[in-house]
Amino acid sequence: MISKILSLLILVPLAIVLVVFSVANRESIPVSLDPIGSMPQLAFEAPLFILLMGSVIIGVVLGGIGTWLTQSHYRRKSWKRKYEVERLRRETEENKTKLRQLQEERDRASYGQAASNSTALATSRAA
Repeated sequence: MISKILSLLILVPLAIVLVVFSVANRESIPVSLDPIGSMPQLAFEAPLFILLMGSVIIGVVLGGIGTWLTQSHYRRKSWKRKYEVERLRRETEENKTKLRQLQEERDRASYGQAASNSTALATSRAA
């Protein structure tokens, strides 16, 4: 809830400034992509706010791509660890099942041995 209020306190004034900037800079300006100035076909006109907003958007996208690419080794490690944890969980469950089966067999064997001992004891007393 606090983060929503904080984001509203930041985004609403930012949006107002952006709208005022866009309305104030509607005039077209010439933009030349030729650093020497000898080729006029590499020039165009566009409103200033579109150029600035476009450059900000392109910068955000390129920054996001750069960050995503530099963090690829962290994602790879995370993926490997995730599957290692899943494998270890499966092994733990399998080992618990095997242990449970061994305990049941041991209990059955000790119960059967105790029963045979009590039968042998009863037959020796009867004799």
